[in-house]
Amino acid sequence: MKICFFADSESIHTVRWCNHFKQLGHEVHLISFKSAEVPGIPTHFVDTSNISVKGGNWKVLFKYRKVKKLIKSIDPDIVHALYATSYGITGALCGFKPYIITALGTDLLISPQSSKVYRFLLKYAFSKAQFVTVMSDQMKIEAEKLNVPESKIMVLPFGIDPKLFNANQRKLDDSKFVVTSTRNFETVYNIPHLLKAIAKVKNEIPNLQLNLIGAGSLKSEIESLVNELGINDIVTFFGKIPQVEIVSVLNQSNVFVSVSLSDGNNISLNEAMACETFCIATDIPANTQWIKHEENGFLVPIDDVEALANYLLVSAKNYDELQQKSLPLSRKLLQEKGIWELNMQRMEDQYKRLVN
Repeated sequence: MKICFFADSESIHTVRWCNHFKQLGHEVHLISFKSAEVPGIPTHFVDTSNISVKGGNWKVLFKYRKVKKLIKSIDPDIVHALYATSYGITGALCGFKPYIITALGTDLLISPQSSKVYRFLLKYAFSKAQFVTVMSDQMKIEAEKLNVPESKIMVLPFGIDPKLFNANQRKLDDSKFVVTSTRNFETVYNIPHLLKAIAKVKNEIPNLQLNLIGAGSLKSEIESLVNELGINDIVTFFGKIPQVEIVSVLNQSNVFVSVSLSDGNNISLNEAMACETFCIATDIPANTQWIKHEENGFLVPIDDVEALANYLLVSAKNYDELQQKSLPLSRKLLQEKGIWELNMQRMEDQYKRLVN
């Protein structure tokens, strides 16, 4: 089967999808608005100037003729757009069948709510797709509100590779209490919430350390806030690092924190669960499908710094007891719906059904 992905070539999700289906023996091509190439994958670049993570990329729609021409030259069996707005809408304009759209989060949970134009365009895009995948039950509900029939939707969390993300090398330093975030420095991930909570408990948790793994447009603002809060002596900025290094950091961390305002499916949370790091996350649908409050983690209201600070203190004081209770449920949930290979098998079956 010849599969053409239409997606951000800089995204780790795109790289994973392309490499996975190539390894299964399919011929894989990638069309992207980003110039980065995925090694070993024929990558076709469509220049649109800058693509902003904050949105407002509607000008890319005018590139649909170039995309359509590339699709024709590739002559794939199926075209699959990852991200429903910029890529999904542009791909829909090309008219290729069979066509799949995967919504990742903000593109379905925020964009159509904030803009009537996006809502109209997404309805159009989904109407042209033969199949739609979403990351959570909440996203499925939002897709149905945009007139996508239930028969055309599959809830498909990406999941983790347990051969990479696991606790085999887990080793904590008893003299430290390490908190880690692997979310990028963008508004939606709300890193200042975490920093303010850390500042509140800095003097109450002995040898507290905070690891920030990620990058983004707000890096300088976050660095300034770290200095302003007087926590620069306990914060380490890792930048973007390979997944194998993320595993190493998580395996040396007591707690993982994600305080994002919105998520499709929090893959970072899945990765932390697989490394058996105790998890605290915002009380949003993307997280409640993985965390049962006070059973295998804590759920914190959005922007509630006091609550997050309290949960950090509780975690530090009762860590072993919390871990003993949380690990069996986290392992069960991951096995049921969080394994990458099993979820991608479902996707491959859907490809074959649509092509045949």
